[in-house]
Amino acid sequence: MDEMKPGDFKPVSDKIPLSHIYDNPRVSREGVPMLMLMPANSRAARVLLFSVLYLFFVVGFAPGQARQQVADNSNQSASPPAAGAPSHDASKYVGAETCKTCHEDVYNAWEKTPHWKTTLNKEPSHQGCEGCHGPGADHVAGGGDKTKILTFPGAKPETITKRCLACHESNPEQREFMRSTHNENGVSCTSCHSVHHSTLEYLLVKKQTPLCFSCHVEQRADFQKPFHHRVEEGLIKCADCHNPHGALRDRQLRSTPDQDMVCLKCHSDKRGPFVFEHEPIKGEGCQACHTAHGSPYPRMLLTARVNTLCLQCHTGIPPGPHPQNAFRQDCILCHMSIHGSNIDSKFFK
Repeated sequence: MDEMKPGDFKPVSDKIPLSHIYDNPRVSREGVPMLMLMPANSRAARVLLFSVLYLFFVVGFAPGQARQQVADNSNQSASPPAAGAPSHDASKYVGAETCKTCHEDVYNAWEKTPHWKTTLNKEPSHQGCEGCHGPGADHVAGGGDKTKILTFPGAKPETITKRCLACHESNPEQREFMRSTHNENGVSCTSCHSVHHSTLEYLLVKKQTPLCFSCHVEQRADFQKPFHHRVEEGLIKCADCHNPHGALRDRQLRSTPDQDMVCLKCHSDKRGPFVFEHEPIKGEGCQACHTAHGSPYPRMLLTARVNTLCLQCHTGIPPGPHPQNAFRQDCILCHMSIHGSNIDSKFFK
């Protein structure tokens, strides 16, 4: 082998020719080498790598999560049910006759109410005393332990409401109670109804009018005014206009079958339809001019004089035939059909 001499070596340049890296280096349109381009399949390789890592993560994490969820569910199922909660186990129910042995006076009063019909139900959870108070086997075994059964005195309003609605929610009269003003203010079913001892209609704790007035004292004062709806005289009742269990209208007002104002149920001559409608009646209702409960003014109007009331909307009335300073110059002396007319657009007749 020939001996190499120092002169045979040449310094290496800092710039390495592209031919040492690529056989055919790629260049841009301007002829500049494109050194930073990666192979075409590099992006696909990265996507595949991330997919594999994600798959390993899911496979490793999901079983532990599932085991935790199963454990939580088993803990929840192992917790004891609330006292008085309905049960599908027939052995938990003892029947109304067993209840009667200790609560005979309550049972004798209860069987005179419409709820006695629940004894005809073949489903134990909807039958007799246990239809409301829940299964009584644990209550009996505990020697009358009240914590083993639902007792309504002292129970939360929402607990009482949900128990009653389990049967009564299908009734159109009661099905809106959960969204009612009474429910929102903590008034429950037993605030107005006595399930065991009442002999009144709807098992009310007292007659309807004094029952409503026991809370609605401001409305009671309205019915003492000179001109009022005759509620205290017994001609009509609060529930004729309001649904105490809730309604879709404001103030829990009822409506006629054709969804008109409840006032038109009695004042049918104002119902229409008319060829010429008085717009406030359709837009604002009867209360645009009248008070609902009572007023110091005739026709239960909002103001003492009809003119004053009309001029709140009908401004710019010209003088001449409309002297507003005359005490008895009421608008309705000429505009007699003020609620609507089929003949005249000015409501003259």
